[in-house]
Amino acid sequence: MINFLGYVMTSLSSAFLVAYLVNRSNKGDRIEDMQRQDNVASDLKDNQSTTNTKLDTIHVLVNSNMTAAMQAELDATIRELAMMREVIALNRAAGREPSPEAAEALRNTQLKIDELKAQLEDRLRSTRIAELKEGTNG
Repeated sequence: MINFLGYVMTSLSSAFLVAYLVNRSNKGDRIEDMQRQDNVASDLKDNQSTTNTKLDTIHVLVNSNMTAAMQAELDATIRELAMMREVIALNRAAGREPSPEAAEALRNTQLKIDELKAQLEDRLRSTRIAELKEGTNG
């Protein structure tokens, strides 16, 4: 019976010792794993910050290019309208009234100018609002 109890005690002691050693070994692995995860999270945060900065830069460039293109279109349309009015004035001076198509083109060109001006004003207003928000958040 004493041998049996000794055997049981030795077996239990060995099992506890092995469990303790395994747990201690796993604890180190868990700590390393948590450190690895922290490093990955930090890298992701840094990458996300860099990506967001680059996207903001691209957004500003695209917006400014789009605004410049719209301004160029407005300028060209204003010149077109001026030339149309000159041609109509020359025709009237020669005793000819503008054709219905020319009169309609004149109206449509003026509408296009009004539309482009409104769009540019909206863009500039939106840009100012975004800049103000960045100033308060940055």
